[in-house]
Amino acid sequence: MKRNAVIAQSGGPTSVINNSIRGVIDTLQKSEKVDRIYGAKMGILGVLKEELYDISAQKRKQIRLLSSTPSAGVIGSCRYKIKSDEDMERVVEIFEKHNAGYFFYCGGNDSMDTANKVSILAAKKGLDIISTGIVKTIDNDVGGKLQDNGTFAVCDHNPGYGSVARYTATNILEANEENRASYTSDPVLVISSMGRKIGFITASARLADPERKMPLLILLPEALNKNKPEENLEFITARVNEKISGYGRCIIAISEGLEIGDLDILCDNFGHAQFGASGKSVEQALINYLNGLDRKDASGRSKSRLICKGIARCEKPGTKQRRELATTSSVDLEEAYQAGVYGAGIALEGQGGYMSTILRKPGAKYEAVYDKVELGIVANADRKFPERWIAENRVDVTDEFIKWALPLIGGPLPEFARFEEKFAPKKCKDYIPAANR
Repeated sequence: MKRNAVIAQSGGPTSVINNSIRGVIDTLQKSEKVDRIYGAKMGILGVLKEELYDISAQKRKQIRLLSSTPSAGVIGSCRYKIKSDEDMERVVEIFEKHNAGYFFYCGGNDSMDTANKVSILAAKKGLDIISTGIVKTIDNDVGGKLQDNGTFAVCDHNPGYGSVARYTATNILEANEENRASYTSDPVLVISSMGRKIGFITASARLADPERKMPLLILLPEALNKNKPEENLEFITARVNEKISGYGRCIIAISEGLEIGDLDILCDNFGHAQFGASGKSVEQALINYLNGLDRKDASGRSKSRLICKGIARCEKPGTKQRRELATTSSVDLEEAYQAGVYGAGIALEGQGGYMSTILRKPGAKYEAVYDKVELGIVANADRKFPERWIAENRVDVTDEFIKWALPLIGGPLPEFARFEEKFAPKKCKDYIPAANR
C-alpha cells in the first residue's frame, strides 16, 4: 500500500535549502511507494498544528522554481525544540491519521535531534514511519572532526555553507575596493559574519585574497582567548595598527560570537545565542574600542587607539548572508539537491533513522560523494573550526583551509580593475595639505 510523506524545515535557512526539498520531492514523485507529499508549515510546528501543505497538488513549475528560490519561505521554518512526551505523541498521531510513512526533516544538528526522536518513538510503538534527516546549515557545524587526509569525517561540509562562503568572499572583495577609496578618512572597516561561536563563515573571507595582498585580519572565536575579552581587544588593536603601519588601512572580518565583552545576548528556544538580536553587536563593540569612545576627554572628544587619523567603521550584513541569491554557489546548489535525492532514496529503500551526508574523496581533484549517518551521531553535535587551520598569528587561516574551501564556492570570484601606479612627473614642490600638518 502506498504511504504519504511529510517534509519539514527547521532552523536558520540557506540560499539553497529549497533545492534539497526539491530533490526529495522529485525522487518521491518518481516512486511507486508514495501517494501524497505534504509540507509542514513552519517546520515541526506545522505537524503539531496539523497545517500541512499539499505539495502534490502544486503546479510543476512551482516545484522547479524551488531551485532558484532562496531562504525557506515557501513552507517555512521554525526554532521549536520538542521537549515533552505530549508533543511527540501528537506528532505520531498526526502521522498516523495522514497515513504518513515517511518524514523528512531538513535542518542542522537540533533538527536531526527531532528527526531522531521521531524515529525512536516510531520504532518503540512499532509504527511503519521512516524518519530521515537532510542536512543544511550555513555554519558548517554538522559533522565529524578533520581527518589526516584533509577531509571531515561524518559530513565533510553542509549544504548552505558554500554559498555563504561565496557571499562572504565577494563582500570582502567589494569592501576592499571601498576601503582603498576612502581610507584617508575611514582607514579601518570591520565586517561581521554569522555562525555564532563557530568560525567557518568568517574564515571564508580569506578566499577573497588567497595570496594575502590585502590588509585583512580574520578573527575567529576558536583563535582568541575565550575568557579575557579585554586582552582580546588589546591584541586586536595591536594587529590593526600593524596593518595600518604597512598599508595605511585595515579590513577586519570578525565572527559575531567573538569574545570582546558583554553584548547583552538573547537566546532562541534551543539555547543558541541570537547575536543578530543582541543589545550590542561585536563589530560595533570593536569599533567603539578602536575609536576610543570609552576614554573621552572633558570636552567629549574621544581618544582613538588607531595610529593614524580617521575612524574605524563597521558593517553588519545580517541575515542577507544566508539568503543572497546573487552569490549562490553552483556547487552548493547541486549538492543540496543531491543530498535531498540521496535522503529520499535511502528512505524509499526502507532505511530509517539516518541523515544524508556529503563526503569528499581525498586527493587533489575535488569530488563529492553521498552517504548516510545515524541521526543519533549528529543530533545536537557541534563541530568547531579546526585548530590546525588557524594561522600561528591567530588572525588568519592556513593555506590548507583555502584548498579545502575553494571548490565549494562554485567558480572564480569577480575580478576588479587595477591601475599601475604610473603618475605624471611632479613639477611643483612637495606639499602637505594644511589640515594634515
